[in-house]
Amino acid sequence: MLWVNVRVLEFCLGLSLLGAFGCSAGPDPIAFKNRTFYETYGGQLSASQLRLLEEPYPPLDLETGAGRPYIGVKVLGGTVRLSRPKDWVIRAASLEPQKQFIQYVSPREVVFAVYERVESPLDPWRVLMGRYEEDVKKSGGELLGGGVPTMTWNAQARVYDVRRSVAAPKTPFVNLSREYLTRSEHRVDLIQIVHQGQTMEQVSPELSRVIETLQLL
Repeated sequence: MLWVNVRVLEFCLGLSLLGAFGCSAGPDPIAFKNRTFYETYGGQLSASQLRLLEEPYPPLDLETGAGRPYIGVKVLGGTVRLSRPKDWVIRAASLEPQKQFIQYVSPREVVFAVYERVESPLDPWRVLMGRYEEDVKKSGGELLGGGVPTMTWNAQARVYDVRRSVAAPKTPFVNLSREYLTRSEHRVDLIQIVHQGQTMEQVSPELSRVIETLQLL
């Protein structure tokens, strides 16, 4: 089993030795005061751990000239492929069987995560959606609306908007997330995007390619 929490700033500095993955930009130092998006953790990834959590997948690389470059990667043991902004860094991850996940943090106050769900892709949507919605309620989340059909590169999905309270020393933070319950022929995963603000308008340009290229194997 491999489970790590990453101190984002130290990770960016250390990662300069790992040019293949790079960390071309980090969050503004003031952003670390926001524990919702830039919680600090102990620990730091070695090169061998990084390769276990994320493998390069060059077919999904994209150089955008003056824009933000994207790199293709394989995660969750190679079962998920996506094209992500090059300046994202890994915040936390696990390769424990049936509990795999990976979280990325963006310098633009976005957390993007992929979680493995122990579900049968043969179950009908109403069953998958019912279990997911029950999980959200049990964890204290509030469904603001959703179940809207959409697609990633090779998977069907249902999109939800969720509000959650996160414990903090003084008052709770309120997180808003856009969540994609996704299924392919072989697996079911949850894509979670935690963002600032009431809408996804500011972060949609950054995330559109990630969702469009996401493949479940």
